[in-house]
Amino acid sequence: MHSLSLGFLYLVGLSWLLCEVCVSASGGNWTPLWLYLAGFTVMFAVVGCLPISNKAINIAGPVFAIIIGASLLFYGFEAFGATLIGAVLRCLGGLAMIGLGVLGYAKREPEAH
Repeated sequence: MHSLSLGFLYLVGLSWLLCEVCVSASGGNWTPLWLYLAGFTVMFAVVGCLPISNKAINIAGPVFAIIIGASLLFYGFEAFGATLIGAVLRCLGGLAMIGLGVLGYAKREPEAH
């Protein structure tokens, strides 16, 4: 399960995205929170609970990291109207998560191993 070898960073991205969607929900937009909860359930079902092959898990982990990063990047671009520093930090966090997903594909071991 190589996709979770950087599990701390996955949890940081998930927690950060949860904070962003909760702020959206407090503003009256509940759709991102429901999408987050559905995605969170699917992610942990695929990565941790369902009896699927290691190959599928190693493919799914980086995909979920890229989705988390793209979502943080979306919130970063959305925040440029309010605050510059917050928007830049969100964009950097999103790019880091996308980089983590790409790194997950680059560091995959051969299937025969």
